[in-house]
Amino acid sequence: MVRLTSRARILASVLLISLLSIVWALVAQQASATSKPALARTTTQTHIYQAFSGSGRPSVRITSILRGSCWSDSLAAGRDDAWRCMSGNYIFDPCFSSPKAQGVVLCVVSPWNRSGVEIVLTKRLPNPYAGRPSTTGLPWAIQTFTGLKCELATGSTTAVGSRRANYGCNSNEWLWGAPLRSSEPWMIYAAAVDAKHLSKRVKIAVAWF
Repeated sequence: MVRLTSRARILASVLLISLLSIVWALVAQQASATSKPALARTTTQTHIYQAFSGSGRPSVRITSILRGSCWSDSLAAGRDDAWRCMSGNYIFDPCFSSPKAQGVVLCVVSPWNRSGVEIVLTKRLPNPYAGRPSTTGLPWAIQTFTGLKCELATGSTTAVGSRRANYGCNSNEWLWGAPLRSSEPWMIYAAAVDAKHLSKRVKIAVAWF
């Protein structure tokens, strides 16, 4: 049996500690890489909202079925298949139609809502359906990387210079003007509705059309 000298035992202990440190560092690095969230997207996603499936079935849960009519294009969603409609004393905007779902429109508050109202039309729609929506105009709704969820306001708001308070959000902030699309991700001004000047810009994660 070989006995190690004191010096050899010390060197062996140092070597063992070094090896354990390396192993621990590798394990910690692997755990960190596994738990680290994916890198944030650097581009703005654009989505065209689909109120109906390809076969004409509603894409959301219907909470009410009403009777009513649509008298103009939607002020919220700039699409050929989006309408401003009324049932009783209530105005719904936007409401969406589909050539596969004749005689009805589907009205939703926002693209992230999973429920909506179906209106059985008592009159024909003002204009015939004219094709697939575009992403060139103002988005109907916007989600920012900071967590804001905002919908285009169809009523009277305010303006700072040439920028209108366009989007009411799920906070005390509004989004002003149109998205700035010259670079990725898109940007847009954000401020309270009573702001006197605009300086803060936020990054747009998703633009809904």
